[in-house]
Amino acid sequence: MRVFENHVQKVKNEVYKEVAMLSFADELDNKKMYISGKLNPGPNARFRCCIYHERAVTNERVKSSICGINERDNVIEILNSACDGCRVNRYAVSDMCRGCISHRCKQSCPVNAISIIDNKANINNDRCIECGKCKSACPYDAIADIMRPCMRVCPTGAITVSKTNQAQIDDNKCVQCGACVYICPFGAAQDKSQIVQIINELRGNDSVIAMVAPALADSFGYTEVGKVITAIKNIGFKDVVEVALGADMIVKHESEEFIEVLKEDSVMTSSCCPAFVSYVNKKYRELNKYVSKSVSPMIASAQLIKSFEPDCKVVFIGPCVAKKEEMKDSCVDYVLTFEELSGMIDLDNIDNLDPSPLDNASYFGRRFAATGGVSSAIFNELEKYEDLDEYDIIVCDGFDEIDKTLRKLKAGLAKRTFIEGMACKGGCVKGPVSIHYGKTDKKALEKYCRQATEKSADDAIRIVNSCQFTLNR
Repeated sequence: MRVFENHVQKVKNEVYKEVAMLSFADELDNKKMYISGKLNPGPNARFRCCIYHERAVTNERVKSSICGINERDNVIEILNSACDGCRVNRYAVSDMCRGCISHRCKQSCPVNAISIIDNKANINNDRCIECGKCKSACPYDAIADIMRPCMRVCPTGAITVSKTNQAQIDDNKCVQCGACVYICPFGAAQDKSQIVQIINELRGNDSVIAMVAPALADSFGYTEVGKVITAIKNIGFKDVVEVALGADMIVKHESEEFIEVLKEDSVMTSSCCPAFVSYVNKKYRELNKYVSKSVSPMIASAQLIKSFEPDCKVVFIGPCVAKKEEMKDSCVDYVLTFEELSGMIDLDNIDNLDPSPLDNASYFGRRFAATGGVSSAIFNELEKYEDLDEYDIIVCDGFDEIDKTLRKLKAGLAKRTFIEGMACKGGCVKGPVSIHYGKTDKKALEKYCRQATEKSADDAIRIVNSCQFTLNR
């Protein structure tokens, strides 16, 4: 039985279910205005100040699910009606203030925003410029930094606060990692959905093929993977292919690429995580030359499918927001998140379905879903070459480790090294739009990996040898 880990996830699922149901029935245009009343019937609000506020938020969420609330290119947007629950004043004096006589906090403030009242520090928030110097100066660490969750987790500082005290995203800095989507306690940060467009394809096109990310094993861990595949086929997809097969293709291609890099005693990073690649391009542009020229497993899988069926539509299904950005300049037609998929399939009756097979990829291709999976697959492939000199592998789990490693690379402190960059801590299984927000079930993923029919990348990609397309970006 499906259990939601938090109310934000549940509320989003309710909207996706209604939008999907009306889209499949071709009634969305006529009935979308009634969704907020159905989901928020009143008279009492469930978790907002009043029923009218709840309905306003739902209306915006419906619009985002259909076409987005704005025409900006960024795949992440802020629902203004939902963004009203965060404290605005960033720095506050806590009860830890001892009323010392040195007053270092006051002396450090460049705008005289701190005064001493009854021997306690007091911050004038109308003057405060949030520089943080008072916090650094306090010997008791009595000044709390109450940064908004979305701002705190953003790795590039792309989120700021507008004059109306609402979050806003700088598209030039955003890497679409989805950290704000995951962390926002009010669900105000949301990725634009393509549910309606995909359902229209399913209703009018007999050749729509799904590509599922291997993180599926963890996100839908409460049921069999095969039953999820059956549920996907039941809503109209012609077939379902593992993106892990594309990962097997990339293992071979990227290993050969790295061997050439080693001849120059140089460095190469992975390229499968689009948020990582975007982070390099926006914060360390000079290091772009080290990023692998291989396409991602998603794009490799789409190219393979279209080499067999050129006129089909391919839909990537996974736990990643950044894939919606990566899709734009590729042969992938649509991206559907696990959150969105959960609103399209019948989760309540999924255990009653017969499982469908999914046996395209190898153990190593499926292991791409977790941090360390890419590098272990590369290492396994390079073990075949007995004449290779020693090389290093660095696994970066999340942006803190990515930034630390990229700074070392910029300083010239790395050579003969393969760097795996995963924006999400834990890897794709901890993607921001997964439907498993709890502790990652590594056993579920490992079980899924070991169930692979193909034992090696060579076995998995034998069908690819006759296909004509490039794996270079």
